[in-house]
Amino acid sequence: MQHLSGRDEIAITSLAETIAMDRTTLATNLKPLARKGLVSVESSASDRRARIVTITPDGVARMQAALPRWRAAQAQLEDNFGAEKSAQFRAILAEVLDTGFRPWAE
Repeated sequence: MQHLSGRDEIAITSLAETIAMDRTTLATNLKPLARKGLVSVESSASDRRARIVTITPDGVARMQAALPRWRAAQAQLEDNFGAEKSAQFRAILAEVLDTGFRPWAE
């Protein structure tokens, strides 16, 4: 939902690429969020084959309510491993994503 919050809308395929997730798995994971009214998944007006995802106002509110817990989890990571190791961990994760690594391939 964080990746959706900064956009008006995004195609499921593009979102899947952004978060390094299989498109089909992402579509399945979006269904409960859509049922709860946190996201909307609709056919694209320009390409009926494409599915467009948007975060709803309720989704934005839920995400904002969760931010303190997310920040607490990040602080705990830094408390446990230190700021330097935590930064290295995040950098390594970013490098993995930049390689085009596809964990669902083969």
